Amino acid sequence: MKSYLTNMIISAVKPSVPKTKLQQKMGDLKKAIQKTKGSKAKLSQTLFEIENKMPLTFKKKSGRSMKESDRKKKIMKDNNKVIGRMFKKAIEGDK
Repeated sequence: MKSYLTNMIISAVKPSVPKTKLQQKMGDLKKAIQKTKGSKAKLSQTLFEIENKMPLTFKKKSGRSMKESDRKKKIMKDNNKVIGRMFKKAIEGDK
């Protein structure tokens, strides 16, 4: 593509930034509507799968997800175990 076309394309796209409270609320409403549509589609898909005795696409989330700090601690613990085993093997190999 030629450089003058690239500049026109980038400058032609303007961001949709709400300037008033009404525009902000309209944007929030549009987001809520889309979220509701997604939830409705998910529910209808699940109902269809239940009626036809098919495996569920959207399974129930069980338990809670691990926090980032807990995940890092677990990784560090696993790494320490591996490093400890490596040192033990190295010491046993020297004997």
